[in-house]
Amino acid sequence: MELIQIAIINIFAKLLKFLFEIGTSFFVDKNTYGEFALILSYILIFTKISSFGIQNIMVRDVPKYSNQNYISYLFFNSFIVISLVSIVLVIALYQYNFSYIKEYPNIYIIFWLLSLTIFYSTYLRSIQKVKLWIYFQDIQLYIIYFLLLGVLYFTEDKKISIDFILNIYTVAVMGTFLSVIIFVRFKERLYLVSKLSYSKIEYIINNSLPVLFTGLTYLIISRIDIIMLNKYVSLELVGEYNIIARVTLQVLFFNQVIVSYYYPRLAKMFSQKKSIKQISAYNRKFLFLSFISVSIVSLFLFIGVYYFALFDILNIKNKEIFFNVFLILMITQIIYSAICFYGNILIYIHKQNIEYFNNFMVLLLAIILNILLIPTYGVLGASIATSIALLLGNFLQMLQVRHFMGSFFV
Repeated sequence: MELIQIAIINIFAKLLKFLFEIGTSFFVDKNTYGEFALILSYILIFTKISSFGIQNIMVRDVPKYSNQNYISYLFFNSFIVISLVSIVLVIALYQYNFSYIKEYPNIYIIFWLLSLTIFYSTYLRSIQKVKLWIYFQDIQLYIIYFLLLGVLYFTEDKKISIDFILNIYTVAVMGTFLSVIIFVRFKERLYLVSKLSYSKIEYIINNSLPVLFTGLTYLIISRIDIIMLNKYVSLELVGEYNIIARVTLQVLFFNQVIVSYYYPRLAKMFSQKKSIKQISAYNRKFLFLSFISVSIVSLFLFIGVYYFALFDILNIKNKEIFFNVFLILMITQIIYSAICFYGNILIYIHKQNIEYFNNFMVLLLAIILNILLIPTYGVLGASIATSIALLLGNFLQMLQVRHFMGSFFV
């Protein structure tokens, strides 16, 4: 019953997130939307860097402790790390003359507050209040965004620009951050200020850095195609590619529902030192549900594209090119759904440092493949490069878990 409730809430959350990325295209022209997709890709990458992967470590560590003062101590020192990383990042962006951060300075506010929102809402996930976690991390942000966009769109008599969109996004992020902070402080009794500890900061950095590289690598892989396409194709094609990529990603919806339910429980089993056999039996349920759900959703999406003109609804003009892109990305997500859990198992068995090697290899491969394929094959080359790099990373993690634990956990 709880899983069904989580699924329903997640449906709403993913729909809002989908509408945020895709629905914005209906309010602006093609070129403006292409630029929006490009800037959003940068924002998400910067958010991943500034969050530093700490939320994954909190999911692992919080269940070990019952002392709220100690958990607050962990979160306060994590907050310091996230804020310092954000400051260093924005200084580096200015130093290297990153044009967008100078043209749109509120990008810094957005990615810093987004990373903190993700971090503090993760506390709710770590104590298995998954429904609240989904609400604060996803739902509330997009509700505020669309309310502001709707009101201003129908009351302001001017063309919607990138500045207009980013200003609305900034206000939505600020409102979401304030609400999650108030909730965890007064409802969950998490103290926002605690003792500063250099040893704890060192612990957080050492444990989070490999996880950061893992999440960052896969985010860059999923976004670098858009960034690199900008050099070789029009903004219109960049925008349409982003729409197809985001639509295809929706086949992972039920996978993400299952992940949000299973991963905290899987982490707890590792922390309680359950046997490999017990963990494998539990994990097998996750794999089966994940793979079947993604396959079924992919089939329905394919039917929608092939038989019911979904591309027309999404205003995709270059249908023939993007149909092949769609097929490549959809098949990739189906395979991914069956092997995506190995990265988390590496965290739970404290072998996250191996991710330095994994991420370097996978990111290097993604960059090389995009450089080789995009100039010749355009958007099709970008989808092929993304798919190969994404799946190789997961296969590496699978083999490493087998090496360290002697089991595939299925």
